[in-house]
Amino acid sequence: MPLHRQHLATQYRELLAEVYPPCAAAPAAATPPAELTVQSWWASGQLQRDGHTLRHGEVRVLDPGRWNRSSGPDFTHAEIELNGVRIRGDIEIDPTAQDWEKHGHGANPAFNSVVLHIVLSPPSPGWYTRNSLHQDIPILYIPPESWQTGNPGNKEDDCLPRCRRPLADMPAEKIIHLLQAAAAHRQELKRNLLRSRIAAVGESQAWYEAWGTTLGYSANKDAMQMLTLRAPIKTLGRQAEAILLGTAGFLIPVLPDASTDEARHYHRGVWDSWWLLREQFELAAERALPWCRKPARPLNHPQRRVAALAASVPHWRRILPLLNAAGAIELGKLLNSISHPFWEKHYTLSSAPMKQKAALIGQPRITDFLINYVYPHDENEYAWQSYLAIRQGPLPASIERTARLLFGERRELSTALRHAYAQQALLQIDADFCACNICLDCAFPAQLSEWAR
Repeated sequence: MPLHRQHLATQYRELLAEVYPPCAAAPAAATPPAELTVQSWWASGQLQRDGHTLRHGEVRVLDPGRWNRSSGPDFTHAEIELNGVRIRGDIEIDPTAQDWEKHGHGANPAFNSVVLHIVLSPPSPGWYTRNSLHQDIPILYIPPESWQTGNPGNKEDDCLPRCRRPLADMPAEKIIHLLQAAAAHRQELKRNLLRSRIAAVGESQAWYEAWGTTLGYSANKDAMQMLTLRAPIKTLGRQAEAILLGTAGFLIPVLPDASTDEARHYHRGVWDSWWLLREQFELAAERALPWCRKPARPLNHPQRRVAALAASVPHWRRILPLLNAAGAIELGKLLNSISHPFWEKHYTLSSAPMKQKAALIGQPRITDFLINYVYPHDENEYAWQSYLAIRQGPLPASIERTARLLFGERRELSTALRHAYAQQALLQIDADFCACNICLDCAFPAQLSEWAR
């Protein structure tokens, strides 16, 4: 049957060859496909990855990169070989070369790391793709015949991670053992980092920095950490709200006209305190903290996260003794009970009130704090077993890609991957291997084979 199928396919190709002889161009699409479609082809290996650039010679794509979920280049952490020289950077993919300037990439410093510009339409004569540093970026034009037929010309191994094969043959219990080992290693790294910080600044400040970082979520983690350094806990006293909101840059002299009377009353009280402290804590404009002001959910707005940190300060003496596995349940209850009459009903200082009150500190933040700081810091067996028992929801987007690359669709692992330790392990594996290596050079597949034995 397979031979018969191959024979039929050959006959059809011969038919096409008579309709479109080799000297004629393949049937061209009226317009290039949508940009997201092109990106998905690149991510899945359906787009040609090697070829001859316009002016920079032969290019070979060693690592196609990671499909970016945020602003910036389409694929990050890629690696190419240009005329035999390896270059690591980002890749931008556009239907036409002119899209580079149309989208403002040439003036955007975020695109200075692009090392290859993929286009599906021939650039106009004399076209150059340049970044904000006026550097000439290699352009790889992929002609229609390479993508219209669904024949990218890539080898199967170019599209399939090399570690997938040994993992596919590895029993589920050995994979779980591997994930627990990676999670334990990650805990050691976190424990050493926290303890070195405690030795440097003291227990109270170190835990305050850890809690602030946790409240920042991924979007504002760095900014929250900087805030805890700019406004140390020993300086806050009873003015935590004013100092933290003011140092963060969120306090202005007058709220917008649309603000409610409740907001004006709250703001006036905080501003009056901040006015007396500005000279000591206010940051110059060039040193302003790098807040991401458009988080995925309004409840996670940085103003509300800073307010949550400030609301935690009056409870700090009760919090410190509970920062261990034995106190985890009581710690969770305490953190969850922290509230604020204004911030449990507002997203920002000037926003309209919410229709319903919302917890200032939700359970996901508390769980993350336990996973990343409390349990790693506590070395006893009870802490380890409690950590292994924590279950979380579906894989976050940040590590779902790693899980798919490693395990494909192994359904027997779906339950294990909902545990916190497995998700932490995937983050560690990604950091140790995927983020810093390319598949061609990575030693992980060989190590996996040894692990299986």
